[in-house]
Amino acid sequence: MEQKINYTIINNTNNMKSLLIGVFISASIGSLMAQTDINLTFRHTFNADDLTYGTTYTRPGLPAVSLSRVQYYLSGFELTHDEGQTLALPDTYILGSGNISNYNLANENITTLEGIRFDLGVDSARNHLGTSNWPEHHPLGSKSPTMDWGWPAGYFFWTFDGMVDGNGDGTPNVPFQMHGFGDNLIRNVDPLTGFTITGSTIDLTVYVNVADWLLNNDLTTMGFEHSSGPKNATLGDNTNDETVFTLVSSAGIKTVSGNGSHIYADNTLSYAPTIYYDLATLDKVDVFVYDMTGKVVLEDRAQHHEGNYFIRKELESGSYIIVFKNDNLEEQLKFTVQK
Repeated sequence: MEQKINYTIINNTNNMKSLLIGVFISASIGSLMAQTDINLTFRHTFNADDLTYGTTYTRPGLPAVSLSRVQYYLSGFELTHDEGQTLALPDTYILGSGNISNYNLANENITTLEGIRFDLGVDSARNHLGTSNWPEHHPLGSKSPTMDWGWPAGYFFWTFDGMVDGNGDGTPNVPFQMHGFGDNLIRNVDPLTGFTITGSTIDLTVYVNVADWLLNNDLTTMGFEHSSGPKNATLGDNTNDETVFTLVSSAGIKTVSGNGSHIYADNTLSYAPTIYYDLATLDKVDVFVYDMTGKVVLEDRAQHHEGNYFIRKELESGSYIIVFKNDNLEEQLKFTVQK
């Protein structure tokens, strides 16, 4: 009888161990399965039009303007989820670009997204560490064209390059740049709330009205404003005062007609242009650069369908053609290199 009791206890102990192991494995699998990809789509506009580089835009309060570069840092992300819980993402940064729409924000154990807040700029703890502390692919890594003033001054919180109509004839003819840097320029963006998104993948579309950033400054006399001064402070203030970031379009956005691909050559560095592109495909593309004899002088395979392609190889002065293509698309643009 005593042996029988001991035998039963041993079996129960083994069963309990098995049960605990099973619960642990189930909990671990459940935790892994609960991880949710959170993606942001930034739809960049210039008031009522989709933003494309090199296009001339007008709107009340601004002269005719065209833009060749729009980039900005976002940091300090905080998510509201699952009935009001708050999750901070202190190590998450986004380098937004006017020609890039899709950004992966995080992979977190949440089921419902109910709100998001973030800052325009880079927090002071990271702003002065220097780009060498980050790999090149990281938003805070070294970029070309540059997104920092250099150590220890810190990052450009935003860069706006373009042309403005200086004589009133409706054609942008005067260059301007607004590159803002300095801890005083960081801005807490008003939270985006009033929505509920549930799923194994959460996609949130945010409208970014670039025109609103440019209000309340005289662009015709702006010149090259690389500073932490009042002109860049005004641009930063416009983020909330003019409501740059919204969840819905209040302006009736018009999509530019055509094949849907946009390619623009930024020749700020004439000896090493940057090609900004947003292609009418979601698949990877191969990139080829040809000289005027038809020789391939540069190529990259399986590149993302939107991005900034820096001509990293030293090319001779002259004209070139860049081609983006996959099985369903082929687009090209002619550009020049000047040493």
